[in-house]
Amino acid sequence: MTLFVLALGAALGAVLRAAILDLKIFRRFAIPYGTITVNIAGSFLMGLCVPVLQSSGMLYTGIIFGFLGGFTTYSAFSLDQLSLLQERRYRELFRYIFITIFFSMVALATGLMTGVSLS
Repeated sequence: MTLFVLALGAALGAVLRAAILDLKIFRRFAIPYGTITVNIAGSFLMGLCVPVLQSSGMLYTGIIFGFLGGFTTYSAFSLDQLSLLQERRYRELFRYIFITIFFSMVALATGLMTGVSLS
């Protein structure tokens, strides 16, 4: 049952990520803001859910490892970095790395503080 919950969560997270990345608003920028958006949102949601769901067993597994694991995407972040590097777009590369890492950490911390206050 745990594997089913994990797989279901991952599938739902991946579908939502694909839908967000497919939005036309993200296609006009020099850096991949769609990937940035899902990673920052996923970081906030993870921070929010960890303290709230930590004793929830399968729900925790389905949401934290399944849904949020399928929703956020380190592999796309890495591929985007490589593409920017190969295109010698160094300014965009460093901006992309900084924005993603810094704001994901801020979002995670904000989510954790919010989650702790809710639990």
